[in-house]
Amino acid sequence: MLSIDETIENVEKLYQAVTGRPAPPADTVYAPIPAEKDPVEHVEEQLSRLLSAVGQSVQGGDALWQGASWAPPLSIWESDREMLLSFEVPGVSREHVEIVLQGNLLTIRGQRPSAKGDAKLRASERPLGPFRRTVPLPIAVKSTEPNAQLRDGILEIRIPKEPRENSAPRPIPLS
Repeated sequence: MLSIDETIENVEKLYQAVTGRPAPPADTVYAPIPAEKDPVEHVEEQLSRLLSAVGQSVQGGDALWQGASWAPPLSIWESDREMLLSFEVPGVSREHVEIVLQGNLLTIRGQRPSAKGDAKLRASERPLGPFRRTVPLPIAVKSTEPNAQLRDGILEIRIPKEPRENSAPRPIPLS
């Protein structure tokens, strides 16, 4: 367990990583939100910077996320003939979705718009902006025949599976 001094030191390091400035000394007066700024906008900016800093340190600056701020929920069904992947993306039009199958990795990415005309967003209980989700697939899928459709906010991707050889047990001779 960390001591209080170690915890304070870690928070100061996080503060410097997020703001680019050293943490203010403990004996100075500190106003976390400048008086000339809109508090909502300031908190959104700082939260965005924090998430970016944490995302870069967790991902190691990896280009996998490329600005994605959320990943859509996923359900997977599998039968003997196919896999059905179902992503929840309500409010996302088909023009804002890209699906890529590379090897055994299926990636969907896109964007849920956050703008509604000239209205300013004040609150949202669902994620907005860019999204990305990568799913590793089993080796036995036919990557040449996937089928995708977007209907009622659900993106369904059907991927046929390679037929399996007879899986009945068979003896292996020992030499």
